Amino acid sequence: MKIESEYTRIFHYCLYWLHHKEDAEDITQETFLRYFQHPEYESHARQYLYTIARNLCIDKLRKVPADSLNEEITPEQNLGIPERVALKMAMDALPDEDREIIILRYVNSEKISLIAEMFGVSRFVMSKRIRQITQKLKESL
Repeated sequence: MKIESEYTRIFHYCLYWLHHKEDAEDITQETFLRYFQHPEYESHARQYLYTIARNLCIDKLRKVPADSLNEEITPEQNLGIPERVALKMAMDALPDEDREIIILRYVNSEKISLIAEMFGVSRFVMSKRIRQITQKLKESL
């Protein structure tokens, strides 16, 4: 496992959850600290890292009132302002789990098999679900 590439993936994942760069950096670091405390999970490193990061982000969000969340930069910066606004609105309209699946697949370029394993479904079911979610996004845009 190459730490630098995994660090970037986990950071972007946390950034989408938290919308705050410094908090995402803190949670990413905490994720890797916890990961290195359990070397027995090395065979499923990426899945374990995402699980730790998700749990830490959820814990962080539980502690922060919703109205104090700050909008920050996101990886779709190469889009124009109208496209970013439309994409943000469409993504915000998705249920949390659907948004997480889209982030894992298209922002972090994770394989469908890994995402399916994380959510406890078959690769076929996850592939179909991703198509349905992307169709919803296309209709929203």
